[in-house]
Amino acid sequence: MGTNALKRCVPTARTVAYLEKIFPQIPQPYHALVPDHRKSTVPQAVTHVSIYPYREKPFVRIADGVYASCPELCFVQLALVLPLHELLKAGDALCGTFFVDPSSRNGLGSRTPLTSKRRIESFVRRNAGLRGSAAAKSALRFVADNAASPPEAFLWSVLSIPHRYGGYALPGLEMNRRVRPSKKARKIAKRETLVPDLCHSESRLAIEYDSNAEHLTSRQIAKDSSKRLALEADGYKVISVTTRQLCDRSEMRSVAHEAGSRMSRRIQIRAKSFGNAQRKLYATGWSLRAYHRREWLKGEVSEGGLKECVQNSESGLEDCIWDGSAWD
Repeated sequence: MGTNALKRCVPTARTVAYLEKIFPQIPQPYHALVPDHRKSTVPQAVTHVSIYPYREKPFVRIADGVYASCPELCFVQLALVLPLHELLKAGDALCGTFFVDPSSRNGLGSRTPLTSKRRIESFVRRNAGLRGSAAAKSALRFVADNAASPPEAFLWSVLSIPHRYGGYALPGLEMNRRVRPSKKARKIAKRETLVPDLCHSESRLAIEYDSNAEHLTSRQIAKDSSKRLALEADGYKVISVTTRQLCDRSEMRSVAHEAGSRMSRRIQIRAKSFGNAQRKLYATGWSLRAYHRREWLKGEVSEGGLKECVQNSESGLEDCIWDGSAWD
């Protein structure tokens, strides 16, 4: 959908009530793009003028009468207002395979990514004059495709982004890359392919995020164990990272050095800003609670379900990014 979608975009009490009904997870105020300098007449909505002549269709229909910024435009809009680490977290969510599902055991569901680094890059290239495009292009280098959960994405950031931004700058780590194991390994894993959380194929390194045990079924624990044994049978060094380790900067320093050793890459931190940048990275964390309406999360809590997951910051993101970034 092109910019014509904005012509009749006027927030009213009726539209606010409609949005509350069909998207209860979106926090307020709602942010609406409008074609001229008109102010919102309702306190639950904020308007932002958009007159840029987009080169691609910038809006997608997400419900009857409701259009949102496409994921690629969304990332550019977020680049205007978010600090780098928060922007990377949002980008990882847009390019990830997870979404919030309060009814699931760990608070997450699985989906096809809303977008990818390549698609965002294409959008930015075609709309280079759009405010936020330059910042989006710069940050996009440090966004990960195919993260299966927020902690996995954070793990990748800690290990991969440059020293000046608080990471360990280990190159070439791929997320959830499907590998074909040997016959022996397939027999161990009882499956045709294996998907390490993080993988560096050249050095045969796999890094697995071990979520809190209470969030895993006995079947999942057995499956993860067989995957590890199969990878090791094919010569991979498997490093497991627990939630407790991921939360501890000192522990992650040890993980990074162990991974670097396997990759024949010595980690030498020369950036004077590393310590402060890493504190900012950890202060940002991986929680996505701010992108959901608190009442919605609490209303969907079940015994042993999302409540603990949210407290441990393991929840994900689905449609909620749409609302908080609508300006150019």
